[in-house]
Amino acid sequence: MKYSFKFKEYDPKIEGIYGTILTLGNGHIGIRGEIELEPTIYGTTIAGVYDYAPYFYREIINAPRVIGIQALFNGEPICLSGQKLLNYERELDIEDATLKTFVSVKTQSGAKIDYESIRIVHGKRKNLAILKFKIKADRDGLLTLISPIETDVANPSYRNEIMIKHYNVEELEESKKGIYAGVRTLDGKYKIEIASSLVSEGNIKRTVVKNTKGITEILNVKIEKGKTYEFIKYIVIISSEDSNLKDKAFQEIEEARALGFDKLYKEHKEYWEKIWEKANIEIDGDDQAEKGLKFSLFHLIQSMPKDSKISLTARGIHGFGYRGHVFWDTEIYALPFFMAVFPEKTREMLMYRYNNLDAARENAKLNGYKGAQFPWESADDGYEATPPLIPLDMIGKGVVRIYTGEEEHHITADIAYAVELYYKFTNDDDFMSKYGLEIILETARFWASRVEYDKEKGYVIKKVIGPDEYHEHVNNNFFTNLMAKYNLILAAEYYRKAKELGGDWLETVKRIGVNEEEVMKWLEIAEKIYIPRQVNGVFEQFDGYFDLMDYTIDPYGIGENRLPEEVKRNLGKTKLIKQADVIAAQYLLKEQFDLETIKKNFDYYVVRTTHASSLSMPAYSIVASWLGYEDLAYDYFIKCAFIDLHNIYGNTQDGFHLATAGGVWQILFRGFCGIEIKGDTLKITPRLPQKWRSVKLKFFFKGALLSLEIKNDEVKAKVINDKSAKISAFSKDVLLKPGEEIILRGEAR
Repeated sequence: MKYSFKFKEYDPKIEGIYGTILTLGNGHIGIRGEIELEPTIYGTTIAGVYDYAPYFYREIINAPRVIGIQALFNGEPICLSGQKLLNYERELDIEDATLKTFVSVKTQSGAKIDYESIRIVHGKRKNLAILKFKIKADRDGLLTLISPIETDVANPSYRNEIMIKHYNVEELEESKKGIYAGVRTLDGKYKIEIASSLVSEGNIKRTVVKNTKGITEILNVKIEKGKTYEFIKYIVIISSEDSNLKDKAFQEIEEARALGFDKLYKEHKEYWEKIWEKANIEIDGDDQAEKGLKFSLFHLIQSMPKDSKISLTARGIHGFGYRGHVFWDTEIYALPFFMAVFPEKTREMLMYRYNNLDAARENAKLNGYKGAQFPWESADDGYEATPPLIPLDMIGKGVVRIYTGEEEHHITADIAYAVELYYKFTNDDDFMSKYGLEIILETARFWASRVEYDKEKGYVIKKVIGPDEYHEHVNNNFFTNLMAKYNLILAAEYYRKAKELGGDWLETVKRIGVNEEEVMKWLEIAEKIYIPRQVNGVFEQFDGYFDLMDYTIDPYGIGENRLPEEVKRNLGKTKLIKQADVIAAQYLLKEQFDLETIKKNFDYYVVRTTHASSLSMPAYSIVASWLGYEDLAYDYFIKCAFIDLHNIYGNTQDGFHLATAGGVWQILFRGFCGIEIKGDTLKITPRLPQKWRSVKLKFFFKGALLSLEIKNDEVKAKVINDKSAKISAFSKDVLLKPGEEIILRGEAR
């Protein structure tokens, strides 16, 4: 595998976009890709470190900037914005997670300066980042390097004029090892310890400056014409709910310096080599598709948390969109990739939900329900973090009312769905018996208390928002009701399983007090829960949807800008929907529908969906591939694969669309490769785009590490660990034993 992405245009207006797409991270630290020689409002993202915020409850903090370098030659800055730019190139190598920069400038006094750097956020050593750079001038002179830990960065807020600094500086210190800044979040919960050391060989004068902006190392070097000078900046960032880790930060800096850049870089590359051994996918016949897919997976993997204290956020470690909150995006769109490729990391991310189960119980109680109600937006403590309103002006006269936190309840069933899907992939009995089972049972309790009985319709769910967020306060949203029914039946099935198996399974049931009477009630509700009516085979998205004003659009288009102003102002009065809703339900619960029903619903809703949400196209693409709509499925796949690289939604600067990245993988996996779990068997029904000759991929299924090469008329499968797996393709079932390779053939489409 070899893929790099090069950018040769410098424009301060697009640096925010580069900041996201050139982000490097390791699940703990995220350092955006803005060039280190220029100032920026962005500091460092540290996964799981939040603080209280106006309107947004808690938000991930913009921690001190550590990567910046100011360079002066004979007193003139070596920068892009103030000097004549002769050359500019940034290169992101996703094979080994490296960002390279090449810059040449001509100063006002006529000196030509060449600058190049290589940046990594170490994959194996979670606290370490390194910037190695070289400088060459075409004349003799004095080079001054300013290497700060910038402690004056703040979070962008609901308006550009407002910035919120989320920490206090407790300590700034210097030593021969480097410089140190210790800061603590305003709520007192998290301490961030940062050490930095800028090193070089030769006769260098070093000074340290402390001020209100932070602490800075300054190196002065007399340089000779045409000679290249090399510098390495080692950075250690430790976050903890403990304090007094300053010695540990300096110790890690000292260790990094002793090992040196080359050894650390080798470690880092070896880490990523192992990552890609599992995650790599080859698409024979379509380099563009493969490149976009791998770019998406690279950024998804970079955000993979290091522990179970936090899960994947909507925009990853890349930015501050959605305040670093966790949504249903994680469980439904991103986690299936991890379930298949990095199952042990999926367990940790699901443990984040389990660890916040008490908060979900309290959330349900506060809203008058039983069981566990997971919040629509979640931060580090598991409580509802959705802002009820967002001001539009400085004095708060104009506000946007946000109802999703109060009404978008389907996330509770979505999490139960993800728990069960993880178990289908892994057979992780330890997780399911001790943790997953409790999530499924407590979420069923929520739905049993959330429904109301209507003598004409049965059990109904009133006043909700479905995945389509254009329509608020609706009754009986198809997606919500169907997922609630699924959750209730699932809980009953696992209750029966727990009674059969005993042990930890039964202990969990007893601990939370579920009994036969309660389970029978769940089954009664599930049987009588109201599913919106069908007209000509099409399910009504919610009560009254078919009575709204009709308006259809080109299914290949994206967003609301193509709509007339009158329609945009009245979206809630039309049949237009923001994203897959009925189709999302039919994608997730495919086994409940025949293909003809799915087709009727797809044909109806696809021309009424704006795809104004980045979550929309993955579900539509997968279903389109099932239906043989290859052109549309492929079009959505490519758009999703390049959603941030091409800034398709115009908001890439706010962070990476991780759910869409996971959705790209799902399009390939469930759509084009046609891979489904049927009990203990993996069923494969290839539907590759015609120009794709084959797809090669690896993933885990019930402990077996499978290597597959899929063509439209052939499946080659091999187990490359010591497990066995059942495979089905072209109506042929086989048991694949450890080390065994088989080829199943069928007829080409």
